[in-house]
Amino acid sequence: MKLLLLLLILCPAVTAWIPRKDPTREKGCTYLQSSSLETNHLLGTDSYTPVFHFSRPEALEMMGRLDDAIMGGISTSSLAFSSDGFTRWGGVCRTDGGGFCGFRSNPFRQPLQVADADGFYLIGRLASDLEPERRVWKFSTRTKPDRGEVVYQAPFSFPKNQSAWHRVNIPFDDFCLVRGPRIVPNGPLLNTTGGIYQVGMTMSKFVFGTNTTELTDFRDGFFEVQLKEIGLYKRQQQLSKNELIIKSPQVLSESEFKKQQPLILKLMVPLFRLLFSESSRRRKSAMRHLRERRGLSRGRAIWLGYAIEPKALALSDP
Repeated sequence: MKLLLLLLILCPAVTAWIPRKDPTREKGCTYLQSSSLETNHLLGTDSYTPVFHFSRPEALEMMGRLDDAIMGGISTSSLAFSSDGFTRWGGVCRTDGGGFCGFRSNPFRQPLQVADADGFYLIGRLASDLEPERRVWKFSTRTKPDRGEVVYQAPFSFPKNQSAWHRVNIPFDDFCLVRGPRIVPNGPLLNTTGGIYQVGMTMSKFVFGTNTTELTDFRDGFFEVQLKEIGLYKRQQQLSKNELIIKSPQVLSESEFKKQQPLILKLMVPLFRLLFSESSRRRKSAMRHLRERRGLSRGRAIWLGYAIEPKALALSDP
């Protein structure tokens, strides 16, 4: 029991590990503006430079899953390349114990120099439904080579049009420092002069704010986003004779990143996964659902699980 209590105390510190440096800018950021949204036929002559081509399967090798399982949730999502020339990001988001799905690039070997750009952009569409406003969409980036919970995020949205591809601009000015789902009050603004080390996307039930607030009428369950590109753009009025040139990043492999982790993290993560495994949380959630919502006894719920499992395994066989 003492060991369990010690783990519960240390786990937040382990997941939030991040090397601290002095802020590079003094002006604080206490709120987030809505990012600009543009469809292809409305674009001017702004300069767009792709960084990740999701129309190619190689891009998926640079990405990793970031679902609420890291916080005790049971949501799950994945990236899958389509032969039609785009990548599907989709899965099932559950509010039980979590409430978000996401993905992120592996850390870059060297910082990606983006000082000449004005923001990120993505080309994609929400393919699963016509209710993008019932979810909170976030774009994230890091200015330090770590995976702590303190990152910069900005909101964006998809239009209600599944048939067309949409280009969404996410200006650097829209980003704020966040810790988990909360904005850090008076946190430093995003400073890209030293480059960035990672990018990612999240679909969440948590709205932006200094407090942890859930979106009213959040749509959980299945979702699917289709992506073609993530890159950087430069505004038309700031273009010079030279176009925006961004070198493609080289990312660390998972094994290389693990070698850079502090010793305490290397020791705690395997033990944490053993005691609080994702499969165990799913079983507990299913048991709670059957007992509270279906009115089954514990014994009846266990019997039902044993009765259903062979059929589920048979359906999953190739």
